[in-house]
Amino acid sequence: MQSTSAYLDSLRPAGSKRSSKRDVIVDVFLKHEGHLSADDLVEVMKAHDHRTSRATVYRTLQWMVDAGLARRVDFGDGRSRYERTYRHPRHFHMVCESCHRSYEFLSSDIEALIEEVAALRGFDAKEAALQIHGICETCRTGRQPLPERDGITELVFARDALRVAIATEKSGLQFYTRAAQRTTDARGRAVFLKLAEEEKHHLSTLERRYRELVALDPDLESRPTFLFFKGAANGLFAAGAEELLGEVDDLHALKIGIRCERGSHRFFKKYGERFEDSEGKRIFLEFADEEKQHLDLLINEYRSLVERLLRRKRAPRRPAASQARRARPS
Repeated sequence: MQSTSAYLDSLRPAGSKRSSKRDVIVDVFLKHEGHLSADDLVEVMKAHDHRTSRATVYRTLQWMVDAGLARRVDFGDGRSRYERTYRHPRHFHMVCESCHRSYEFLSSDIEALIEEVAALRGFDAKEAALQIHGICETCRTGRQPLPERDGITELVFARDALRVAIATEKSGLQFYTRAAQRTTDARGRAVFLKLAEEEKHHLSTLERRYRELVALDPDLESRPTFLFFKGAANGLFAAGAEELLGEVDDLHALKIGIRCERGSHRFFKKYGERFEDSEGKRIFLEFADEEKQHLDLLINEYRSLVERLLRRKRAPRRPAASQARRARPS
């Protein structure tokens, strides 16, 4: 993983001098969770006992926006705020109109809808901003949120990524178990059984990683969800498993598996590549690689079955009289 200082060095134009004041401001900003106005960052810098002028903070914030380390957000209250984008995936916001706090979330279902609408209009979407305004749970109920800890955002991100992967793995296990039961071709059944066994093994590994992650923070399972991937986690293989309950031959069963694995591979690769370097990114890309291996196996088996069926179809049939003579005892 590239260090923050190395990344900052890579952003500086060749031959330019390094600014120690700017580096300190950037370092403080990137370690801060949530959203800061320029005035907020000035106060944070004072709390860190750094004598930094307001003008330097303003220039550094603009530099971070231009460099892709931060982005400016407006929650409708007339104040510009900044949030880090370095090692932080694109996301949406819920904004409380009572306490003015904001809460981040990411939803593949919302992103898919945005992409669909943009494509239907021939619109080249560069960025999407969604804000949900209302009253947060703390203001409604008086229940205080869980205390924050350093690195907790990345832990929540990894937790949610594992939850999506585990849900998909369970759905895949159900699909391949059912496919093996419905398939009459011995080789095809063996492939489905092999994939079911792999899904079972990978599920066990993912669940172990989840337990290890939760052990790092006793409150982790109770923290609010960041990744909302309901459609992906529940729909990639579930529809295919239902389809297997109908009239499906061996070729069709393989086709369904190919469709499910291709969709799963594309999904995890697409979102994994969008995330900045993090444990959540690694989980998604590892899963994408696994699904690609399954996809290749199914495609090869489908082609092999087609060839076997064609050979059987082309094989010359023995005339009935010849077969009768061969069957007649001497």
